[in-house]
This record gives sequence, C-alpha cells and structure tokens, in this order.
Amino acid sequence: MKLNYLISILLFLIINYSSYVSSIEIFKDINIIYDHLKDDIEEIIVDAITRVNHVEYFIDIVNSNGYPCEHHSVITEDGYILGVFRIPYSYNDQNKTRQPILLQHGLLDSSITWIVNNANQSLPFILSDMGYDVWMGNNRGNTFSINHTRLDVKSREFWEFSFDDMGWYDLPSMVDYIIQATGIDEIGYVGHSEGTMQAWISYSEIKGFDKKVPIYIGLGPVGNVSHITNVALKTMATFRIDDLFRIFGTKQFLPSPKLLRGIFISFCIDCPLCCEDVVEWLCGPHKGAFNQSRMPFVSGNEPGGTSLRNMVHFTQLVNSKQFQHYDYGVIGNLLHYGHEKPPLINVENIPPTVKIALFSGTKDELADTIDVKQLVSLLPPETILSWDIIENYAHLDYVWAIDANILVYPKILNYFNNFFNQSKS
Repeated sequence: MKLNYLISILLFLIINYSSYVSSIEIFKDINIIYDHLKDDIEEIIVDAITRVNHVEYFIDIVNSNGYPCEHHSVITEDGYILGVFRIPYSYNDQNKTRQPILLQHGLLDSSITWIVNNANQSLPFILSDMGYDVWMGNNRGNTFSINHTRLDVKSREFWEFSFDDMGWYDLPSMVDYIIQATGIDEIGYVGHSEGTMQAWISYSEIKGFDKKVPIYIGLGPVGNVSHITNVALKTMATFRIDDLFRIFGTKQFLPSPKLLRGIFISFCIDCPLCCEDVVEWLCGPHKGAFNQSRMPFVSGNEPGGTSLRNMVHFTQLVNSKQFQHYDYGVIGNLLHYGHEKPPLINVENIPPTVKIALFSGTKDELADTIDVKQLVSLLPPETILSWDIIENYAHLDYVWAIDANILVYPKILNYFNNFFNQSKS
C-alpha cells in the first residue's frame, strides 16, 4: 500500500511536471517519503526485475507473430551479461545461411521496441521475411540485461555505467558474438537514439570495429544536443536528477518490473491520455501514424530502464553542448582521462570505408535537425550514403509509427540489399 501510494505521487508529479519542477517543497515531501521507504523500495524493484521472466515473454510475442526466436547471453569484457534475441529465419524461408543484422534500441528502451507493432509493420519481421538473420540487442542495465559475472545487481558498482560503456563494451561484444555464432564476418547495423551514440563511440574508438560492421543505419541519430527540446532531459539538466528521481533508487533509473507494470497498465486504462503523456514525457512524443490500441502494450513494457549515471551523462551533454565522454569532475577526469575535462567523442575519426545512412524527423526533440546537420558535417564525406529528413516524424516514430514500413524500412532494405549484394559479387 505504501509503495502504491508512492508511485501514485510519482505519476501525478510527472504528469504535472510544469508545476513540480518549480516547487522545492514537493521535492522535500518526496525525500521524506523516500527516506522512510528507501530500503524496501530498492529491494522490491530489483527483485521484481530479476524475478519476472521477461525472456519467455519476449519469445512468446515473436512466436505469436509466426516467427522463431532464440535468446542468447553475451558476456562483455567487463563482465556484464547482455540478453540478445535472434530471429534466425522466417518460416516461409528457412534458409540457414543468412546475412546477420543487429538492431539496437534507444535511450530507456529495450529490444521490445522493435516488436511493438504488427509483423508487417515491424522492422525485425520485415528483415526476416527478406532473408536476413535478425538480432536484437539490449544494453546493460535494461530489462533484459540485469546480470553480471561477479557484481551483485543491487550493488552500486553494477550501476556505474553510461553510454560510454555501451560503446566501448556492449556493442563490440554483441557484434563479436554474432560473428562467432554465425560464422559470417560482416554484419549490418541499425541503431536508434542511444543505439547511434554507442555506435559513434565504437566506430571512432574501437580498432577494427568498422571492418566487422561496414554498414550502419542511424534512426534519430544523436551527437551534440545543443538544440534539444525534450522537456524531460532539459528539466533533468536544469535540476539535479539524483534529487528529482531519488524515488527510483540511488543507482537505477526507471526500471520496468512487473510490480510497476501492473500499476501503470491500470493507470493507462483509467486515463489513456495521461498514460500517453507520461510515456512521451520520458521518451519524447510520437507524431507519426500510431496505433493507439498498442499504448497499453507500450506502457506495459516501457521504459526499459538504465542507470542513473547514464541519465546524468545525457544531461551533461545538454549542459556542455558538446558530444563528450562522461564528466567525473576535475579529479575524476584526471584519474580516468589524464585531463581536467572529459574528451570529445570525435566522429571525424570514423574510418571512411564505413557506409552510413541517417534518418531524422522534423519533430524529433532529441535529434534536432540542426544538431543532426552538424553531426553530418563532421562525418567523413565518403561515409554518407544519405540523410533522410522525414516530415512530422518524432524520436519514437522510427520504431513505433505504423507508416515506418512505408517511409523508412524500404529504404533500409535497399541499403542492406545493395551493400551485401555488391560485397558478394
């Protein structure tokens, strides 16, 4: 009952963010409630996440659409165990030798984002029908990747990561695993949001990554976020998010366990518009064609969760107006980087042999067109296949809009088909 009361307060505050961000008294009230229930809340959240069988749930969804599905555990160099899903073939074409494609989700998301819509509207199923071996990754700390070879998931150490680590460790580890599992030494990559950010790091800082992933499709590509208009991230950048969101625990940010899911689904049924406001406030709005009947499914599985440090890193980009590595403070930066300030992530260093196609939208609050233009200007010209700007598309529409199979996915298929057909000839 206490937890339900606490979550109700939270939902009320999120929906009414315009009033609570300016009210110090409300924050004090939250802190009083949190301090009283802190130990119980953190234990319940972590236990709920690890107890719910998200893997079977995901596989059941894929199977219900008429496709086989496998679950793989990928261990990163620093010990995180990532859940990766695979659609190895389509039942109407069970050719075992297929070109692998890796799909990587965005901020506060998980692989579930790729299968929100019906099969004919979802990129993984479309790729599978076209003969590809489809893999869907999950970054450390989300619903499907809360495990480690030695760290307790309840420990502070487990949650001390940001998208830096996803670029240095998670993405390269998943790529290496797929290459080893399939015996095919080149794969295609589609990254959305955070999935593009970690790709910039992997391509520019991990030697040989470009040879393994020679073609890269970026949906809602994020780099410098000087012109970001997303209210949630701008608000968190203005205020200390560790104070704003202490309610979620000192380490983890926005988990999606069954405990919270049931309450949130009920909340969505009672107030669909309120539910949509909450999801959009956290992830950015969707402006493209959307099947509103899928909102209970979305709200029951989103957000996927991440670490508080990762969110802090995002807010650092907003405040610094630079695409840079995590800022540990002067002393921490000296220890980690040997400099007082964190180094920039230099996309200029991406090898010119990589082929990149980018998609952004005129309504995208996280990947503003001005920022994407600046990003494109920094990339080696030889890498750019195209940059498509989609009218009225927002940050979630590349994966959620029911017309993405008309406006975006055919172009992705053409890029992959042309590239891999040429490489075979």
